Amino acid sequence: MSAEKLDVKGKMCPIPVALTKRKLAEMQTGQTLEIIGEGDLEFDNIQRWLKNNNHKIIAVSKNMVEFQILVTKI
Repeated sequence: MSAEKLDVKGKMCPIPVALTKRKLAEMQTGQTLEIIGEGDLEFDNIQRWLKNNNHKIIAVSKNMVEFQILVTKI
């Protein structure tokens, strides 16, 4: 099963966190979400929110342009 995708590029906090929260609320437990965005603050805040809400972060990658977070809904 492929991951759902959420592109939050160009959005400033707290919008990427709110969009992540909304998307995960629409998904079933066990489904995977790939979040793509940009910005250090957004990168940190999304990860913090995921951890605080007990979702399982599978993979994280970041380069000079964008970041990618792969998470499973718990």
